[in-house]
Amino acid sequence: MKYLFSFFLLITSLMGEEIYATFDVVAAKEANLALTTSGVVKTLRVDVGSYVKKGDILLEIDNDNLTASVELAKESLKKAQIEEQFAKQTYDRYKKVESVIDAELMDQNTLTYRKSSAALGEAKAQLRYQSTLVEKTRLCAPFNGVISERNIELGDGVGGGSMPLFKLISSPDVKLLVRFDEKYLSRVKKGSAVRYRIDGENQWRNGRISKLYPTIDPKTRKATAEVLASKIAPGLFGEAYIIGKQL
Repeated sequence: MKYLFSFFLLITSLMGEEIYATFDVVAAKEANLALTTSGVVKTLRVDVGSYVKKGDILLEIDNDNLTASVELAKESLKKAQIEEQFAKQTYDRYKKVESVIDAELMDQNTLTYRKSSAALGEAKAQLRYQSTLVEKTRLCAPFNGVISERNIELGDGVGGGSMPLFKLISSPDVKLLVRFDEKYLSRVKKGSAVRYRIDGENQWRNGRISKLYPTIDPKTRKATAEVLASKIAPGLFGEAYIIGKQL
């Protein structure tokens, strides 16, 4: 193993200069989740540490009245569909004999059909609207991840987006925020090879710069880059070496 590591150092030295860096591990994605609808929490499905998939319901506030409105909208839609179907059949029947019937009668059936079609469209729109109101009473995960914070309890009142209810971080995907001396910025680019290890571990891992920040921290005079990684706990830190190009 020692010989392999020495060989790696030889190869990397031929490829370019090794630039010392430190890094912190953060989630690749994170989000503070809240609801825009006010109400009382009736269902709480996750806790800190819960793994969730995109679309999973995390929390639901009391929505019995809205659910009832959806059922009424469904019944109204059924009625509108029946009336529209009957009006269309009547219209089609009169249309076939339009040349031999009174024009006013044809106009009346045409108007009835058009009104029933408009009523059907309105019923569909109303059902979509009521269904959307119900959906807004449910807080769903926007991506796969793990719940890292929970700020709500069963029975609590939700004020409509006034505060985050959960914090969701991606899992197992993370990124390393790699910081190095500003004088090396011109030697580092997207795609530059990186070897790194977590503090307290002996194992070295390999990665590549996925993003290079264009600004310098004015306090530390450090440049920052990102390296995508996986299956490392956010909050850890370590050291790294970036293979910078020779000038």
